Amino acid sequence: MTLKPLFVVCMFSALHQLWHIDLSMLAGAILFPKSWRTFPNDLLVLILSFSLLCVLQDYESWRYWYPVSLIEPLEVMLDRSVAVFSEHITTVTEGGYSRFLRAVLLGQKDDISAETTALFKALGISHVLAISGFHIGFWIVCIRPLFIWARSPLTRGAMLIVQFFILYYYALMVGASPSVLRAVWMFLFARVVALRNSGTSSLQIAMLVAIGHYLVNPKAPQSISFQLSYTAVFAILLALRSNDAEQLVLQYSFRGHIRKGNWFFVPIQISLAAWSATLPIVQGSFGGASPYFLFGNLLVVPLITVMIWASVPLLVFGGLLPEGIKGWYARAWETLVNGAEQLLLFLEQLGQSHG
Repeated sequence: MTLKPLFVVCMFSALHQLWHIDLSMLAGAILFPKSWRTFPNDLLVLILSFSLLCVLQDYESWRYWYPVSLIEPLEVMLDRSVAVFSEHITTVTEGGYSRFLRAVLLGQKDDISAETTALFKALGISHVLAISGFHIGFWIVCIRPLFIWARSPLTRGAMLIVQFFILYYYALMVGASPSVLRAVWMFLFARVVALRNSGTSSLQIAMLVAIGHYLVNPKAPQSISFQLSYTAVFAILLALRSNDAEQLVLQYSFRGHIRKGNWFFVPIQISLAAWSATLPIVQGSFGGASPYFLFGNLLVVPLITVMIWASVPLLVFGGLLPEGIKGWYARAWETLVNGAEQLLLFLEQLGQSHG
C-alpha cells in the first residue's frame, strides 16, 4: 500500500523545482486509483505522504552538502580498469569498429566520427551508444556460464551477489549513469524475487529502485538521463505485463515455454513502448525526435546488436585469432554503416516524394 505513494512523493519532490508542478496534482497521483477505497486508508496515505514531503526538503538539503562519493583508491582502480580494457579493445580490433566498441562498451564516444553520430541521431538510434540496460544484459549473458554450476539456493544466492558486484563495478567504470545503475539494481531485485518465488510485481521493483536512486541522489530525477531511463522502463514493463517476455527486461533471460513466433513481436513492443512514452521528454528537451525511429530500431539496431555480440570472440581470444580477422570485422562494420546511410537516404527521399 505504501510503496506507490512513497514513489510518487519522492519523484514529485525532486521534479517540482525543475518543472514547477502544482503540488495539488500530488494528492491526485497518490490517491488514484485508491479514491474509491476506504476513507481510513486514503487518510493514512495522505498523512504518510505529506509528512514525508516535509521531511524530504531537509533531507535534500542535507544530501546536497553530504553527497555520496567514491573513495579515491576505488576511483584510481576504476580509471586503470577503463584504460586496460580500452587498450585491449584497441589491440584486438581496428578502424571504425574499434571506435564503436570503445563507445558502446566503455562510453568513450569522443572517438566516434561526427558523421556516424549524426547518422545514429537521424535514425533515432543514439540510445545504442548510451550505456544502459542492454549493455548490462550483454555482460550478464557473457558471465552467466561462469555461474551455471550453482544449483542449490545457497550457492545461487552467493553467485548472485558475485554477479551483482561485477556488474556494479562495471557500472562505476562507465560513469554510473542513472540508466546503467537502474539496470544493475533491477537485475538484483528481480533475481532475488525469482529465487524466493515471491511474485512481486515488476513495477514495484522499478519503483523501489527509483526510490533508492532518489535517496542516494535527490537531484537525479531532475536529469534527462534519469527521466528517459525510468520512463522507458515503466512503459516497457506495462507493455509486457503478464507476458513471459517481461523476464527479458528484468533478468535478461528467456523462458523456453513461450509460444513459437511470439518473440518476433517482443522487440516491436519494446521499441514502440519506449518511444511512445519518452517522446514528450525528447520533444521538450531536444527540440524534436527522429521520424525514422521505428525503421532504425527494427532494421539497423538488430544488425548493430549482432556486431556487438560478434565482438566476444575478439575480446576473449583476440591474440590467438588470425591477424586478418580484425580487418574482416572492420569491413563488416563499414558495410553496416554504409547500409544505414543508404536506408536513411531512401527514407528521406520517400518522405520528400510523399510530401
